[in-house]
This record gives sequence, structure tokens and C-alpha cells, in this order.
Amino acid sequence: MFAVSIEDSINRILKTPLGSRVMRPLYGSKLYELRDRQFDERFKTLATKYIFEAIKVNEPRVQVEEVNFKLEPISGKVVFLIYLTNQEEVEVSNV
Repeated sequence: MFAVSIEDSINRILKTPLGSRVMRPLYGSKLYELRDRQFDERFKTLATKYIFEAIKVNEPRVQVEEVNFKLEPISGKVVFLIYLTNQEEVEVSNV
């Protein structure tokens, strides 16, 4: 049995820069590369790719079905809405 919930696991994976863990070089995501980038179609495409890749490699319990984005206009924060094949929705922000 897993000790960490799927939501917590995905949050940790996406907020950890890929390659930053010495004993687990494949753990994490490349979302950190998108910090301070303009929120446009290229950003959305790369973010979606990085989310799919990171979850596929690091979270065997689920698969990503769809990724949507929510931009908070006042703070400029991007929130990732990740829909999983098990019908769960995970929200990740401050990546």
C-alpha cells in the first residue's frame, strides 16, 4: 500500500526539478524550465508535455488524461488542472 496520496505524490513530482535528487535522477519534472516565461500556446504545449512525462515515469498508480490551465490575473499565477484516468482531478500551482 502506498503511504502518500496520489495528489500529494503528483504535487511533489511536479514541484521537484528533474535531476535534482542524487539517488533518483529521473524523479521530478521539467516544469521549472517554464518559470518566468510568457503564458502562451508554446508554454501550454511544453507544460502539458512535461506533466505527462513526469507522471508517467514517477507515478505508476495513474495516467494523465488531460491538462488544463487556469491563469489568476491579479497574481499572474498559473494553476495546472490535471485530470487523471481514475476520474481524479489534481490542482498544482506555484511550480
